[in-house]
Amino acid sequence: MLRRLGGSSGSLWKPKNPHSLEYLKYLQNVLQKNEKLTEPNRKIIVEALRAISEILIWGDQNDGSVFDFFLERQMLSHFLQIMEQDTGLFVSVQLLQTLNILFENIRHETSLYFLLSNNHVNHIITHRFDFSNEEILAYYVSFIKTLSMRLNPATIHFFFNETTNDFPLLTETLKLFDSKETMVRIAVRTVVLNIIRVKEEGLQKYLITALKVYLCDLIDQLVGMSIDLDVFVRSAENVTANRERLRDKVDDLIDIFHYVGDLLETNSIADSLSSLLTSRFIFPLLFNSLIARRNNQAVLLTPISALFYASQILLVISHRPLILSFLQAFLFEDASILCSQWIRSEDSYCLQTAPLTDSTISEERAFFHGLLAALDSTQNDDYLSFYALMVIYAMLQNKGDVSDILAAASIPHNGATGTVVTCEPRIVKCLIDVVESAAKADSRLRPITLELTCIVLRQLVLTVDDDNTLHEAIARSASVVQAVMGTHLATALSKEQLFLEMFEDEYHELTTQTLRLNAVGWEMLLPPAASPFSGLPLNKRLSSGHEERVRTNIQLYLHTRKLKQDMLGEQETHLPLQIDLHAVVRVGDCINLNNSDLLSVTVSFSRHEKQSRFLVTDRLQLILVEPDTKKAGWAIVTFVGLLQDTQITGDASDSRSLHVVVESRAGIKRPGPLLSARFIFDDHIRCMAAKQRLTKGRQNARQLKMGLICDLLGCRTEVLARSNPYKIVKGCAPGSARKQLDTPANDGLGSSKSSSNSIPEDPVTSANPSGSKIHHI
Repeated sequence: MLRRLGGSSGSLWKPKNPHSLEYLKYLQNVLQKNEKLTEPNRKIIVEALRAISEILIWGDQNDGSVFDFFLERQMLSHFLQIMEQDTGLFVSVQLLQTLNILFENIRHETSLYFLLSNNHVNHIITHRFDFSNEEILAYYVSFIKTLSMRLNPATIHFFFNETTNDFPLLTETLKLFDSKETMVRIAVRTVVLNIIRVKEEGLQKYLITALKVYLCDLIDQLVGMSIDLDVFVRSAENVTANRERLRDKVDDLIDIFHYVGDLLETNSIADSLSSLLTSRFIFPLLFNSLIARRNNQAVLLTPISALFYASQILLVISHRPLILSFLQAFLFEDASILCSQWIRSEDSYCLQTAPLTDSTISEERAFFHGLLAALDSTQNDDYLSFYALMVIYAMLQNKGDVSDILAAASIPHNGATGTVVTCEPRIVKCLIDVVESAAKADSRLRPITLELTCIVLRQLVLTVDDDNTLHEAIARSASVVQAVMGTHLATALSKEQLFLEMFEDEYHELTTQTLRLNAVGWEMLLPPAASPFSGLPLNKRLSSGHEERVRTNIQLYLHTRKLKQDMLGEQETHLPLQIDLHAVVRVGDCINLNNSDLLSVTVSFSRHEKQSRFLVTDRLQLILVEPDTKKAGWAIVTFVGLLQDTQITGDASDSRSLHVVVESRAGIKRPGPLLSARFIFDDHIRCMAAKQRLTKGRQNARQLKMGLICDLLGCRTEVLARSNPYKIVKGCAPGSARKQLDTPANDGLGSSKSSSNSIPEDPVTSANPSGSKIHHI
């Protein structure tokens, strides 16, 4: 039952059951016998520490006597004795790992209180570990984060001594505030948030003073990161490698904004943090950068960066006093509120007082006018306009109660109640000018900017009641741009062979892709790119070449068309492009082919996979069917593809074969084509007939769709159409009731009886349900 353990504990008997009180007693004896850490017994101590955490977790859930023994024998004191020695890497790591696992998995409050008693944990927190070792630092940070997650009004007194204002967990955490490791900085923020969320009056009073220096350092860190990001934006080209670096920088900055927003939800520090953010970041850095330079020594951001940071503050932070202070200054104040500025001091930055001059206060509502100037559509590009639009969008999206102050600035907000708000005419004019700039011959307006403009206009007019005057004005401007874009597209329609694919792809993107500004805002920080090698999608860059210009015009056309319809309350009736929806065939449908011209074909997917089918086409579709065994003349659809997406090529080595590829349409989540196979016919004559039919069908199908686009653009051309050669039963199993389409009967392969308008009798359904199974390609 028992066996000996070698080494310095050779006189000890080790129980075989590791989950028992006897095993914990054995481990306690091991630690007592090895109080002095030496090279020979390091492995024994490491293994003992690991086993102690395992058995304590088991005892917490199964046997209370285990914890009683652990506390009775003061086993945490053994941990302290080990730490006070020169433990080295492996012992320190195992010790911290053991403590972390222990506190993370203990479930009973009584057990937790026992572990936290006698102040041993605070001694472990304040122990001087070797943080130059990354592994030790990582385990220590994980340990203090785990402790912070166990904080509540009942456990906080084990860590915080209100009498002496001693709080080792917070004090030691703040020392790691400016660590070079990203994960350490994130863990520090998590610990601080967990601490300030404990609703204990004495603690909240302590935090007001204890966090004062930390909060100031936090805002200064935000200032430094903002300036560093702005420097990068000024100098970097818009290529994929630079955007990856930019994204990392933006992510770190937005993490700070989210962290500040979370801190502002705590009443005890909200006022001081709000004051620091306003006096050290918003006024001296952001707002100073939105007006003309007043001092050559001042550190200023580009207006692009300043507007981007302003939009992120409004999107992320919802603390009402701060947002009201921000909007009050941004929408109504002049530059006299800017009494300080950041200057460069050797390798860092410092805040100094900025003297006031007459020119400083000459312009009323200086920052609001700066916003209007950023929306100026006569600029070379939409670089600045995009972020001015983001600021307006962020104002409307802010979750704080800001409707009153926005109403005072004549900016309608969907949270406004009781009063009718008119819209600031200068903002509306600037937004309409941005829309109309899309129609200019030399326009450098990117589709994403027009899309954002349309979103802002919709939100502004949502709560405006002005007898439709504003709606009609916006609709007129959108109609002008739509007409100009329609003219350009009508010209391209007759020249571009792939115009149909371009149009349908862009419409699908418009209807399925939602603009997420929190994900795309950072991509636009670098100067507008004009090359497809930049890695940006077309809607976020300038077009390059004739084909991209056509695609851009399609996007602009669709956005302005949707805006006009929204303003006039119209429903879309032309898009998506559809013809005879009631006659569209789907896999599994039953169709009557008595009057159809069928071609027998062997569909070869590979050398070992072949299927016998019949080929039939209608105005839009290539259809493969297999006969319905229940009744002659009827068939079950096994594959359907659009003729407009079908590519047909002959086989030079076999005159009876065609290579057929049916591409997948936009919106179908399937890699590669819908069908790629070799069609083998009985002889070369039938092969030639099939090729001619498919080629002609492709042309006719594309002509029908192009005719719909002509109707849409107002440049209708005559398109010949032919009716479907068969009867369709939608969504029915073989043998169910069928309906007759009103199509004239054609002479075909069927019998003379099938030329009448009567529907053939339904086949008798087999009693065996397995006999009606349909095989799908």
